[in-house]
Amino acid sequence: MRWLLALTILGCGATPDAAPDAGHTPPPRQTELRAAAVTVDVTPEPGVEIVGFGRRTSTAVRDPLFGAVLVVASPSGVVAIVTLDVPGIFEWHAQLIRGQVAAAVGVGVEQVVVAASHTHSAPMLGDDAWSRRTMDALADAARRARETLAPAWLGVGRAEVGFCVNRRLAVDGVVRAAPNPEGPVDPRIRVLRLATPEGAPIATVTHAVCHPNLLLGAESTAISADFPGEARARLDDPWLFLPGAAGDVRPLTVDAEGEFRLATDAEVRDVGRTLAEATEAAPAAPAPVHGDAIDSATTRLDLTRRDDRPMSVELSAHRVGDVTLVTIPGEPFVDIGLTVERRVLAEGLAGEVIVIGYANGYADYIVTPEAEPLGGYEVERSLLPPTAAAEIEDALVALARQVAP
Repeated sequence: MRWLLALTILGCGATPDAAPDAGHTPPPRQTELRAAAVTVDVTPEPGVEIVGFGRRTSTAVRDPLFGAVLVVASPSGVVAIVTLDVPGIFEWHAQLIRGQVAAAVGVGVEQVVVAASHTHSAPMLGDDAWSRRTMDALADAARRARETLAPAWLGVGRAEVGFCVNRRLAVDGVVRAAPNPEGPVDPRIRVLRLATPEGAPIATVTHAVCHPNLLLGAESTAISADFPGEARARLDDPWLFLPGAAGDVRPLTVDAEGEFRLATDAEVRDVGRTLAEATEAAPAAPAPVHGDAIDSATTRLDLTRRDDRPMSVELSAHRVGDVTLVTIPGEPFVDIGLTVERRVLAEGLAGEVIVIGYANGYADYIVTPEAEPLGGYEVERSLLPPTAAAEIEDALVALARQVAP
């Protein structure tokens, strides 16, 4: 099976070649950015418990798990982006990673983002030797990135893929887990490409809004990064995968009755190949970034859970050139990400908005008021009431205002 790949052109996301101060035009190759990225293999031995719609003991390694650290610096600020092939990262582990990375880079923890890929075929971090080795490896990667920072140009591009589907189908007013071709999705693949002024690649970042759960289910006991792992095997290193607001979106693999099923090995390879091809084809020619290049802002939002207990979540925004990345610590529905993006763009706060889910903690599903009365797995699992969606959206837009140039 080959998945649809359609390309759409987007202009470079770097800021225009304007002078940082009046009357001064920098040389054409000059840029305010420096960047470096380091990837590390963090694959555990079989026998660890892997997580994803249930828990099972792993029996083999299908493909390796990776962590990566991208550090982007300018005179105005620094941001470090950490990605890890795990289902999620609870806040206490996120804080440990962010603290170690921040110390290695020499910045505050608020300038560090750590995001899980949300593969359903890997262990969660815990208090064990593998977890400690993984966190140490990320800190070492951050140190190596800091030591190898090089002048960087930035490019932003888009492509579209056709392997995603909304997974909530309403039947007689009640939702069940089944393909919903009419439901909301975000088929865009956003690509950030960093390269030296001479054209040597520094890092590529791919953002996709789709659950990496092709290997979901008790039948699959192999450790795997799922389709992002297949994409990584086809792309030049360093490559980072950033998950979007994919709480209700997954790949389309169905049985003869149209119900979701475990993917075949060939289908996992095919989806990964499609993501890699989209990444390579996205028109993201790097260009120099001038002026106030980087800024970050964070806030803690105090919410009330469904059981009336308090919950505090951390949200953040990070601007690199004309790109603003915002983070949500959980599995937001796709409409939440699209709403934040529309509002930020409508105010002219950024040229490109990337909403990162599963970042800096894990608050489980974050559902919309429209989804609430229909019920379904995500609503039943969600810790937060649907009113939290609007509070999170408002807070993220406010953060985007803080970091706007």
